[in-house]
Amino acid sequence: MKKIILLILTILVLCIGAASADTGMTLGEPFMDFTATDTEGNTFTLSEALKDHEAVLLNIWATWCGPCQGEFPDLETAYQKYKDKVAFIALSYDDEDTNEKIAAFMEEYKLTFPMGRDEGAALYNYVAQYGVPTTIVIDRFGNAGFLRLGSFNTAEEIGNVLDRYLGDDYTETAVLTKIPKKGTTRAYPVSSRAMHVDNENVKKFNFNIVGFDKPVPVYVVNDETAHLRFEISPADDAADMMYYDDVKVARVDLPDILDMERNAFVYDQTLVHPEGIPYLYGLYYNVGSGDPDPMEFFLVQKEENLEDVANYLREMEYEVSWEAAEDDTPEDKAEQRAYVLRVEDQDGNPVPGTAVNFCTDEACTMQQSDENGVITFDGEKANYHVQILKVPEGYSFDKDFELYTGENYGEWVLHVGNDSLK
Repeated sequence: MKKIILLILTILVLCIGAASADTGMTLGEPFMDFTATDTEGNTFTLSEALKDHEAVLLNIWATWCGPCQGEFPDLETAYQKYKDKVAFIALSYDDEDTNEKIAAFMEEYKLTFPMGRDEGAALYNYVAQYGVPTTIVIDRFGNAGFLRLGSFNTAEEIGNVLDRYLGDDYTETAVLTKIPKKGTTRAYPVSSRAMHVDNENVKKFNFNIVGFDKPVPVYVVNDETAHLRFEISPADDAADMMYYDDVKVARVDLPDILDMERNAFVYDQTLVHPEGIPYLYGLYYNVGSGDPDPMEFFLVQKEENLEDVANYLREMEYEVSWEAAEDDTPEDKAEQRAYVLRVEDQDGNPVPGTAVNFCTDEACTMQQSDENGVITFDGEKANYHVQILKVPEGYSFDKDFELYTGENYGEWVLHVGNDSLK
């Protein structure tokens, strides 16, 4: 079943390739020893590279892949920082990517790490992915520790992965299933995943598309700017939740749009596009979790632009009709009766024994997280000033961290640092 989501994710995150054979690679197990020749004629052998490096980063790509092109500047930045400890090699699995073509590509994108060809797509098939870029980190023991299908978003993400495999305290293979985060102290409000358009005169229409499991909402904003408000659930990872629009390919990371006073993620999306395109396609999802239910929507400035959206879908060979829909209303939720903090480390593990103060101008009340890392404070409603007093041994926090709850009861995920996770 085709979906717009698949198309947009293909454009923004990865390029779909031909399906490959069953995987020969297993995370945590030895990666096949391979040899490749780079564009300068140098031989790269995995086992030899690991003799004088602590890890190897293998990137499988193709010159025609837009997301590959998008992540290469970040890979170059990471290479310049880690090349003394990590051996980098990027190999194109496309038979049409000759060494001469790859060398020209390297010059165009100002890339200096070794690049070459994955002869016969042997590594692509061994890893058994369905698209590029695909990145694998092989640790000092020759074991596959991390795999990412799709592009990295920043050089910092690449560094956060590599840091887990470096240093004298790395004594046994560690398998990562998602990109680690640094132990930055932060708090995110949580409820249930939702997206709202907060403009006064917004109208909602449902586009019914043959082959889709549910209607795609289209919001007529009647303004030059759409005031968007996002909510996440406790199971979501705020640092990985993103909003996309398919015209400008602009990504917004939720932590960057958190309004602490409103305890909400808010973003003003302009609808006046310089190329005159009268609609925006939005996709709100958790890129780090293989999200099974991303939220997609269209934004248009005027009701007359609905036909433009329909024509866009018809050009993609969809059968589509639309109808007016009821305004979005919050789902019925059990009334919150306390201020709740879910204390976690940067990998999402609960942190028991964390003590915080809930303070007003008159008094402070200390609370401590239970065995599940949960703090429940059912004091009278007030705009409490929350400060961390202590964390268990082996954890750390920013001494300047503070949170204001607002007067209504609510729930937050509070991250502190596990010092064993670099």
